[in-house]
Amino acid sequence: MLLLTACTTDKSYFPAEITYDCQAGQYFTLTYPTAESATVHYLNNIRNLERRRSASGAQYRDIEGNTYLYTKGDEAMLEWDEIRLEGCTARE
Repeated sequence: MLLLTACTTDKSYFPAEITYDCQAGQYFTLTYPTAESATVHYLNNIRNLERRRSASGAQYRDIEGNTYLYTKGDEAMLEWDEIRLEGCTARE
């Protein structure tokens, strides 16, 4: 017997905001307006990203292909143009 259930996203979690501290004192802030989008605030700039298919964790990308965000649990990695922020951990 096959049992199918519908998955729903609890809308009370959105919008959400998380700040990540990275190596060398860098940091960025993410806001999640929806479950399928993220807005990155970094170096006094803002970029809107859309969620992409990912085998593990979550992956987001902007339309231009200049910004990539990978998150898994409390960790993140951000590629912003030629800058790569690794070892980023969500603030408590």
